[in-house]
Amino acid sequence: MTQAEFNNHHARPVLAICVAMGFTTLLDQTIFGLALPRLRDSLQASADELQLIVSVYSIAFGIALVPAGRLGDLIGRRLLFLIGLAMFSGFSLVGGLADSAQVAIVARLLQGVGAGIINTQVLGLIQDLFRADAQARALGRYASAGGLAGLAGPVLGGLILALTPADVGWRLMFLVNVPFGIVIFYLALRHLPRSSSSGARFSVDGVGLLLLSAATLFAMLATLQNADALLSARTCLVAAIAGAVLFVLWERRYQRRGGAPILGAGLSGSPGYVLGTLVAMFQFAGGTTFGMVTTLFFLDALKTGPLLYALLSIAPAVGMMVSSARSWRFAARFGRMGVVAAIAAYMAALVLFGAGVLLLPVAGILLLYPLPGLLLGAFGGLIHAPNQAMTLTELPAGEGRGTAAGFFQLSQRLASSVGMSWGIGLFLGAAKANGGLPAWRHAFGEALLLILALLGCALAAALGDGIRRRRTGAVRVGALGNATGLD
Repeated sequence: MTQAEFNNHHARPVLAICVAMGFTTLLDQTIFGLALPRLRDSLQASADELQLIVSVYSIAFGIALVPAGRLGDLIGRRLLFLIGLAMFSGFSLVGGLADSAQVAIVARLLQGVGAGIINTQVLGLIQDLFRADAQARALGRYASAGGLAGLAGPVLGGLILALTPADVGWRLMFLVNVPFGIVIFYLALRHLPRSSSSGARFSVDGVGLLLLSAATLFAMLATLQNADALLSARTCLVAAIAGAVLFVLWERRYQRRGGAPILGAGLSGSPGYVLGTLVAMFQFAGGTTFGMVTTLFFLDALKTGPLLYALLSIAPAVGMMVSSARSWRFAARFGRMGVVAAIAAYMAALVLFGAGVLLLPVAGILLLYPLPGLLLGAFGGLIHAPNQAMTLTELPAGEGRGTAAGFFQLSQRLASSVGMSWGIGLFLGAAKANGGLPAWRHAFGEALLLILALLGCALAAALGDGIRRRRTGAVRVGALGNATGLD
């Protein structure tokens, strides 16, 4: 069967598998935040261990992306998808049976590796099968799985935590991935295409990946609150900066010697790809940090309980699901400047909620949250898929789609791991300085300033790309034509 015949007859079931896998991994993330307070209490995890449990998933996810993307370009995506799914599901089981915070950290780390392997194959499959506005629609449907997971996850997680003993409920937050993984594994065996090897030699810039990972890890370790830590925060920060400088120097040397660096010359020389990746980095870091800090604020400071918080979380999930499903139309009509407007509106909704947290009584905060939550979900849905589609259409000739998608996701995840670690560390550090709700409000305000700074960087990058596109006459996603119909 030719590639064209495969595209015509099998694009829909493969997209369905990709969307289902997106739903499963995102369900894990939406549920896991609810489990944090009970996991912490059950395993007697320190604030540092809690930060690691949250952050190592994103670091591992990111580290896996580039080699998995490059290997998928060379040998095909089916085998790697199945390996990643087996890891994600298997270590979900390990996490559910953990008897210490250290085991939970390791399980979460290896879960992240599996999710990273899966994710880059999913994005590669979508890019292989769809082009132009059909690709934007496919990415919109994939993104809408996030909205659906955001809708189902908190409700499911809240019900589980409300109906089970404290030491059991958080374990089920891990274990819920296993049945989903088994079903998707069976479907993937049946429907994902078998691909022969391209014959090209597989190579990964291992030194570059190690330096980038070390810089990210040291930046994250600089946020930990343990006074007895072997390295001080200042030492970790200096090491992170040094690692970043060494990474840049190594990449230049590696490329001059004929190697294939993590960020290829073609990608780094594409302004649209670079600026779009920066938008994704800062927006994803700000959004995930806000989600984790908000969850801890509601559960620990306001004592809402998991079920009530789950019900409050329906509004942002509905906003995300509805807007993501039609985000390709938004991208086709407004292009990059539409993303600029969506980021600005997202920041305005954050300021609205932040003002409510600082000024309103507890009942007022609970009544207010669904409105800015709905707006945040809706504006977020108009950012993610359009930005991803516009960024990945900027690939120069000769650049592998899996590699480009892998670096795009790598940058998102590493930025997210640092952002969440800094945000949670800032939040928990400020909250424990004094007691009572005023301290929690102050802590939330400090974390919100960091989040707004991250989003401000995303806004600047999007605006820069929008100005560049107007000057160069770059076409919008919807004007590029349609290689594979997806109505």
